[in-house]
Amino acid sequence: MSQADPGHVEPTRPALSRRERLRQSTLDEIVQAGRSLLREGREVTLRAVASEIGFTAPALYRYVGNVAALNQLLSNQIFAEIVREMSTTAEPYGDDDPAAQMVAAATAFRCWALEHIDEFQLVFHTNSLSGEHVTRSEAGKPLHPLAPSTATGAADGVQKFAEFFGGIFVRLSQQRPFPVPAPEELDDAFAAVHSPGGDGRPDLVALLGEDGLGLIWLFELSWAQLYGIVTLEVFGHVRPQLIKSGALFTAVMREIGSRAGMADDWDRLAAVSQEVVARRR
Repeated sequence: MSQADPGHVEPTRPALSRRERLRQSTLDEIVQAGRSLLREGREVTLRAVASEIGFTAPALYRYVGNVAALNQLLSNQIFAEIVREMSTTAEPYGDDDPAAQMVAAATAFRCWALEHIDEFQLVFHTNSLSGEHVTRSEAGKPLHPLAPSTATGAADGVQKFAEFFGGIFVRLSQQRPFPVPAPEELDDAFAAVHSPGGDGRPDLVALLGEDGLGLIWLFELSWAQLYGIVTLEVFGHVRPQLIKSGALFTAVMREIGSRAGMADDWDRLAAVSQEVVARRR
């Protein structure tokens, strides 16, 4: 699914030099080795990755200087894969049906997580989907997944993931408006977190309109519920029969949908989720 402005033309990227191509090829090999170690349940260390690709550990430092950099490299690639899968799954439903796209993408995310437990643990344990790690403006100020992105650099994996869901949520609110809490109905602490401050935090409410704070609240509450149920299932804190049936996941999605104006359409949307699961089997 493309969320790009149809009138926007991407700038032509300059061709990579031979040295740059070789470096990228090595980075791809490092990522492949790291993911193989994860899938085998082995510890992902610089020494282990170096051994997998026939490097010495010091030689690997030219590409990743420490374990944190290695984890970030792996995370970005894995997040990009998740976003591609969600995008491919949501695309057939069309941008004019964001409700179906939201349910399809969330279901694809859950399916991916259950199929890639070790990789899920890596990317969601070492990354944050809130605060300064989500999106930055041109001036380097943190933004929110719902805010129009003005970033000029290449987005990292966690940004792409957050902005993917944020884009669908915004379209849903525009095409099928639903009630949002008024500012006075929200907790003061929540409002304070999203208010402009002396540390350079942007005025998200000004960016999103008068209902912006309530919209942010519903988005973050929805993400907390989706991530919470998927995490519980991934780590086996739910009975296997319930994981297999998807009953709890479906209940959570229905609750999210009821707040986002999908209640009257839920039978159709539940069928969308079932279609996604059936296609992956």
